[in-house]
Amino acid sequence: MAFQLVYYSQQDPKWKQDILGFGTAEDTIGYVGCALTAVTMLLNGHGYNETPKTLNQKLKNVSGFAGAGIVWGAVGKIYPKVSLKAFIPCGNSDAPLSQIDAAIAAGQPAIVQVDRSPSEGIQTHWVVLYARKGNDYLMLDPWPYQTDITKEDLLMKRYAQGRTLQRAISHVILYEAYGSGGTTSTPQTTPTTATPTTGGPYARVKAEVTWGLNVRSSIDTSSTANIVVVTPAGSLLTLLEADGESKIGGVNQWVRVRTENGKEGFAAAWYLERVQTSTPAPAASTPATSSPTTAPTSSPNPQPAPTAPESSFYVVVNSKVGRLGAKIYETASQKAKVFATEPMKSQLTVIEDEKKARAKVGKESKWINVRTKSGVEGFVISTQVKLP
Repeated sequence: MAFQLVYYSQQDPKWKQDILGFGTAEDTIGYVGCALTAVTMLLNGHGYNETPKTLNQKLKNVSGFAGAGIVWGAVGKIYPKVSLKAFIPCGNSDAPLSQIDAAIAAGQPAIVQVDRSPSEGIQTHWVVLYARKGNDYLMLDPWPYQTDITKEDLLMKRYAQGRTLQRAISHVILYEAYGSGGTTSTPQTTPTTATPTTGGPYARVKAEVTWGLNVRSSIDTSSTANIVVVTPAGSLLTLLEADGESKIGGVNQWVRVRTENGKEGFAAAWYLERVQTSTPAPAASTPATSSPTTAPTSSPNPQPAPTAPESSFYVVVNSKVGRLGAKIYETASQKAKVFATEPMKSQLTVIEDEKKARAKVGKESKWINVRTKSGVEGFVISTQVKLP
């Protein structure tokens, strides 16, 4: 099924006054509902009939908000065939344009964060990118109130703020809707970038992953229910994405893989290492016939390696935060949305390079990328945490 352009505005009177998620009276869809509306347009493009109003309620029903901040992975609880594929903060680095392009070419548009205002700091706003056009992207923007999808809406024209394309995008969210793909049905001709291949090359599970690497049906690590299989250290995995090799070793990167026994799912790229492309293909039979989003079934071998979390390094919220707790921000800025508030002594899993994170703990003007026990990912001020 090709992706269809469907437009919704967060400003529509039918829902603009609705309170977003579990936010305050000021957190209305019309005011801060751009992420929700972007997800709504993405789902409709893949054939799922939603409005910002209906999706807001469904996400609330599955605890899909931290305050007014959307929990991106919760979409899969409503639609199991729509999996969160990548969560990439790039406020301090170039946006992964090749990864965005590969997703779009496969009929899987990207949701990205941009700066909606030239004022100091990033005034966060989320839009849907559905086609590359030169050094720019065509987008569906939740903020304007217009429904004519035949009108080209270019990201750089509205949101560059004097930056290059690589720096105009500060966060990338990629979903994969199983059963969708191919070209996007657009009013203009879309780029002819090659579609991702369905097999090879390969990556190897690092030797130090002695507990075995979890291959999951989604990238949600807050539960073990989505673990498809645990593959031991040294195992070869077939990469199922065109840009899979570029992710290997990358912190907070996930890659879709197939194991030697044909199981498919997502693996934490930072626990993988590259192998030569000349490596013989694993002696797999045929790929598993069940969708990666299907709940794992009982294995004929009930003795898998122990299931450990994808990162063993964590920090602890220190007592300095008092009863107010430590805020988990959407980006490394106190002007960003607050996704969660963690009380004293809470453990936060670090999802960036361990060496760099250790050096920042307790330091002024630093931020650490973390994940809470409930699966919320974001940034915490370094002075509010300590080493365990």
